[in-house]
Parts: sequence; structure tokens; C-alpha cells
Amino acid sequence: MRSFVVTILLALPALAQNQPILENGWARVVMGATVPGQLSRPHVHKINRVMIHLNRGAQRIVNLESNTAKDIPFTAGQVRWDPRVGLHTSENTGGTAFKIVEVELNDNPPRKSPAPAKLPATPHKIELENSQVRVLRVIVPPRESAKILSPFIAVGLPTGQTQFHPGNTTIENKTIQTSEWIVVELK
Repeated sequence: MRSFVVTILLALPALAQNQPILENGWARVVMGATVPGQLSRPHVHKINRVMIHLNRGAQRIVNLESNTAKDIPFTAGQVRWDPRVGLHTSENTGGTAFKIVEVELNDNPPRKSPAPAKLPATPHKIELENSQVRVLRVIVPPRESAKILSPFIAVGLPTGQTQFHPGNTTIENKTIQTSEWIVVELK
């Protein structure tokens, strides 16, 4: 039965590949978008990823190797760690279209030194941390900035505007409204 399901899924037309928003020695960043009921073709993720959800929604991930399914609900602005995974499909089961900024992490980045432990002076919250990244939610008041010491990728909420900074640089907010960023510090 499993081989029949895999054969049927492989026969589905391939979804368009997402073009990179940003790509360098540290990471590749793409914007994923789906509509309700959209089912991906079977695929593999050979690297770890940070997922930044721009909208609320839900996905069902079916692992075709273990024949198990996992439902993943999420909210707008939520950050998730998505470790490498074998052959699987994903389906938009939430009833709404959604977008996700996917930060695909290089296993061999151009490291010079470990990420510093010092956090930005602006309000922040550590969303997750592991050996590859420290992910912060950074709030930047109007006409102010947040200095980040290590190399980082900044994703603006709710738009998904994405920037790479080599480190010891700032996220500037030139507007009169507070801005919110997800900062993926690269270790």
C-alpha cells in the first residue's frame, strides 16, 4: 500500500521551486506559500531550518518512511525549529493561505568565532537556541535601532522583509511606529 501511495504522490505535478530571497555561505532563505488543501510532492530536507510563520494556519506532515503524520498548527509571527527530515509530504490543512520564511542553515558556515552571549539592549525575547542559531524576537522603538554583534538574518514582521547582516551592525527603525523583527543569529 505504501509504494502505491508514494507512486501516486510522485505522479502529482511538481510545485514551483521557491526562489531564494537571500543566499550566502551561512544560509539560504526562501518564502514558502500555500493555499488551502495544497499538497506538496514528496521531498527531503537535508539541512536544519528555522521557520518564521507570517500568517496563522496548519500543516500536516506525512513521513513516508515511517508512515506517520504530524499536525502542526501555528500562529502569525510564530518561530519553529525544523530539523532535517527524510521523505515526506506537507499539506495545508488550516483552511487559509499562508506564507513562511524558511531559513535553511548551511552545515558548514564561514565561522570566525562563536556567537557572543551579549543580547541587544532593545527589548527582546529568546525564541529558541541551539548549536546553530539563537533566534530572538526584537522590538525596535520608533526612530531607534538594535545592535547585533554576530552575523544574523533579520525578518520583519508581518511582511517577511528579509536582510542579512555580517555582524556588529544594527537593525534601524526609521518609522514612527514600533517594528518587530525575528533575528536569527548565526553561530
